[in-house]
Amino acid sequence: MTDNDGDDLRSHSFCTAKPIEQESFTEQDLRTHLTSLNSTNWALEEILQVRRGDEYISAPQQSLEPWEERRDGTYKNATYEVYEIPGSGDQKCMPEPKHKKNGDDPQQVLSVSSVWDTLKEVNINGKAVGRITILQEVPPLVLGAVHMTMRKHFDMDELFQHLISSEGNNGKTKAYMDRTTESNPLRHRSFFFVFKYYTVVNENKCTPAPWQRYDRRPADRKWPDHVDIAECSSILALSLGGDPIKKYRARVKKRDIKDHVIFDTSAPWQLLSIQCFPDDEHTMRSEGSKRPLCNGPLAFLDSLALEYHDAVTRYSQINDEVTKLITPPSQFMFNSELRDGLLFEDENFSYSRRYFWAYNTLGVINVGIDSMVSAYKETFTQEFWEGKNEKLWAHPYPNTSDGQDYAKCMGVLRQELDREVKNLEMVRKRNEKTRDEISSLREQLFSGSSVKESRRAIEQGDNIKILTMVSMLFLPLTFVTSVFGITTLEISVDDWRFPVTLIAVCIPFFMVIFVLQTRWGMKMAKNMGNRIDRYTSELFNRPPSTNPWQTTDDHGRMRECSSTANGNDVLGGGRDDSLPGLEQQGEDFDMVFSISIRYVEAVHGYGQ
Repeated sequence: MTDNDGDDLRSHSFCTAKPIEQESFTEQDLRTHLTSLNSTNWALEEILQVRRGDEYISAPQQSLEPWEERRDGTYKNATYEVYEIPGSGDQKCMPEPKHKKNGDDPQQVLSVSSVWDTLKEVNINGKAVGRITILQEVPPLVLGAVHMTMRKHFDMDELFQHLISSEGNNGKTKAYMDRTTESNPLRHRSFFFVFKYYTVVNENKCTPAPWQRYDRRPADRKWPDHVDIAECSSILALSLGGDPIKKYRARVKKRDIKDHVIFDTSAPWQLLSIQCFPDDEHTMRSEGSKRPLCNGPLAFLDSLALEYHDAVTRYSQINDEVTKLITPPSQFMFNSELRDGLLFEDENFSYSRRYFWAYNTLGVINVGIDSMVSAYKETFTQEFWEGKNEKLWAHPYPNTSDGQDYAKCMGVLRQELDREVKNLEMVRKRNEKTRDEISSLREQLFSGSSVKESRRAIEQGDNIKILTMVSMLFLPLTFVTSVFGITTLEISVDDWRFPVTLIAVCIPFFMVIFVLQTRWGMKMAKNMGNRIDRYTSELFNRPPSTNPWQTTDDHGRMRECSSTANGNDVLGGGRDDSLPGLEQQGEDFDMVFSISIRYVEAVHGYGQ
């Protein structure tokens, strides 16, 4: 958007003209507010979990200076930005920073006392039509101050609940924009996005807050390939001031009729952004464009584009870390030991754990990306961008030239948001591609480990075979010595029967064992077993039993004979009408008996 476009934009009727309410607070107001918390303010209680021991609350003479930093460094990188948007003059609709005026550090590094000086005074000169408050990784005491100063514009308990918990949002990004039928009148004028996703953490820069999910094990207890990922969340909320411009009753569902309350799109506004990203990577509004913010909805969409941009950056960083984790080093092409380490699993299952974590982590991230994309697309429809959505920041006259200019201004922001959402979808595709690579690596690891385990099992089988052979060598010796060791037999030491018996028993036994170790010997043993089985069957007039001595060829011939007896020329072939099968004859006992006889005859005929 050019400067001329900005000048034209600031002259339209949809720009906010009425100033926001002037407000002023004291430190005693803050103390009173913090001490008056009850059980309904559980979210703020959770954030201010150490407040009971704070001397600041119990000692009115104390100032804010001693509480500027936590000793553990959790909030040492906290930042803040506060802007007021004038409704007139040369800088009309252009954000004017207030943190530089009241803060001592040009880098906006948070000082509790300086940020309080900024928060406690609202629209002192009476010219501001809007106000933007951005807090990033702020300590609990500052959040308590925001809870007090913003409670007239937002349901702060609701915002803090979504900020620190998954209640109501299921731990996913969600939009709360259709608020016209809320039971709480304060919620009619407020709209907000809650962002829930993950980021890579560097403990040397920033430590996650106590209520953020994070692996808090000491560094010496984590694996060398561990990737520190923490939950991060933020709230972007807009409140429109003044009185409602429209109230009506309408059917929400088939049986529910509720009151709808609509506020003016150009009403005075307050924008609140609370960001809890424990990575010290924040996009400062002062670093962005200087476009005019004519009303609250335009300021909200402009900030929303920055939120989506930050999400793309963090998700891309996680993808890079996971890709780096699973990608083997290039040295594996030249190092055989490294290749073996990648191909076979170690005793700690390092690669299985790594691939499992990476695969499922990217899956969880993709679910978060889907929720973020859905929140945008389901909220901002084509009707909204044309300024015709009555429930959400509609232009009163969308078909006029002023309404078309409003839609054009919205279109510029739409392009930025669409670009960031498209980038999110590209990150999702990258994640899916990385997951496919992980699946391939897991299959290769499983194949290599399976082959290694199979070889180990074969080696164990060979060892057992050797042990069995050794024990078999002592079996005939044990038999002979046990016979000649009977105490009732009187055998002299030089009796010739002992060595002769020993040789006569052991040598044939050893030869049989040796022969059975060969394929030829096993085949001969099986054939001999089959002949003995057929002989005993004829001798005792009984069918031959199914025994383990039958060879593979025998089983194949038996199947051929069985299929011929059932009316099949070959297994799986067509039926022979002269020999109908069992299915054709039903359950006729005579046919079953005749087929069984033919089966036995076929087997015996092959054997003979």
